[in-house]
Amino acid sequence: MTERILEIISHHPEGVNTGTIISLLSSGDSVAGKSVYVILNRLTREGRIRKENGIYSMSSPMKPTFVAIPGKADRELFTGLRREMPFSRLCIWHTDSLIPLMHDIPNIRMTLVGAEKDAVSPAMDRLENMTDRVVLRDADGDILSRLAPGRDLVVVSTLISQSPTVTVGDVTSPTIEKILVDILCDNALHAMTGSESYAIYSTAFDRYSISRKALLRYAGRRNRKDVVETILNEIGR
Repeated sequence: MTERILEIISHHPEGVNTGTIISLLSSGDSVAGKSVYVILNRLTREGRIRKENGIYSMSSPMKPTFVAIPGKADRELFTGLRREMPFSRLCIWHTDSLIPLMHDIPNIRMTLVGAEKDAVSPAMDRLENMTDRVVLRDADGDILSRLAPGRDLVVVSTLISQSPTVTVGDVTSPTIEKILVDILCDNALHAMTGSESYAIYSTAFDRYSISRKALLRYAGRRNRKDVVETILNEIGR
């Protein structure tokens, strides 16, 4: 909850009051106001945030949060998919978001759609009716041979439970922590990023606010914790 509170405050440079923080934290779930007050008081004592006339703001500038907001076409895909599958957990982003973190511009472009295990096949069926682009399943054995340079693909992968995602407006996208782990796991992403994982990690940590705890927790769920720790040690993070 501490990290979520800090993220909310960092997104409100003009300052934010306790009621707004609790409201943004809850998102329809029950949040104990007392716990929020305790955390806010602790962060204030530690000097990480400041309080003035009941308004909280950051004590010092923070690195921005990486947000992989998809373009209009992909937002429409997500909206349509959500309409067809209202009870399934989904997320979407485009690999163009990774280009600023890479040294070499890849010749493969993809829209990545994440869906719960049981929803992957239905999501693919619906996506094929929504777009003229080629829709592939990341887990298919021949996917690497089907990744065509210059073609903008739609790749569907399984959304692991408790995957770190963020919802902006009506669209849910992965956090930078999820993306950094997925480039080591997902076939299509790994093929696109190649040997640039170290460079991507280094640039991401230089430019953006990243939760090491969330990164390693998700890496553990994908059996890549040792690999991620090795990369972090190599880049001095």
